[in-house]
Amino acid sequence: MCSDRPDRAAPGDVLDDLISRVRELEDRLAIYQLIASYGPAVDSESAGAVAELWSEDGVYDPDGVEPYVGSEAVGRLVGGSLHQDYLRAGCAHVLSLPVVRVDGDTAVAVNHSRVYLHDGDGWRLERVSANRWELSRGNGSWRVDRRTNRLLNGSAQARALLAAGNDHE
Repeated sequence: MCSDRPDRAAPGDVLDDLISRVRELEDRLAIYQLIASYGPAVDSESAGAVAELWSEDGVYDPDGVEPYVGSEAVGRLVGGSLHQDYLRAGCAHVLSLPVVRVDGDTAVAVNHSRVYLHDGDGWRLERVSANRWELSRGNGSWRVDRRTNRLLNGSAQARALLAAGNDHE
C-alpha cells in the first residue's frame, strides 16, 4: 500500500477509522437490544429486568400518568393497576426499530410503540405512541436516563418527539 497516493489513507488512519466504525456499530446494537428488551420485560412482569434498563436516577415519563423517577420506580410499574389489567387481559408491548444518534457516551433514540390487548378471539390496538429515549453509557453498558412517551393522538408533543429522529448525522 502506497501511503503517498492521495486516494489512499495511511494504514493507521484506516485502522483508526475501522475501530471507530465498529465501536459505533456496537453502540447502536447495544441500544437496539436495550430498547427491544423493554416489551418482553414488561409483558413478562419482570420488574427487575425493567429496572435494569434504566440508570439509577432515570425517568420514564409516559403520557397520561405521573413520571416514574428512579430505576426501582420504573421497575415497579409492572405491579401497577393499569399494567396488571393489561397483563390479565393479555398484552403485547411492541416497539419499532429506533432511529439512533450516538455522541460519545450519550445517545438519543426515537421510535414508535404499540400496545396490543387480547380481545375475544384476537387482539386490538390499545395505544400507539411516539418515544424519545435519552441514554448514557456507564460502566461499559447503556442505560436509559429518560424515556418520554406521548400518544399519537394528533398532539404536537408526539410529533415533536418523532421529529427529533429526523436529525441525521
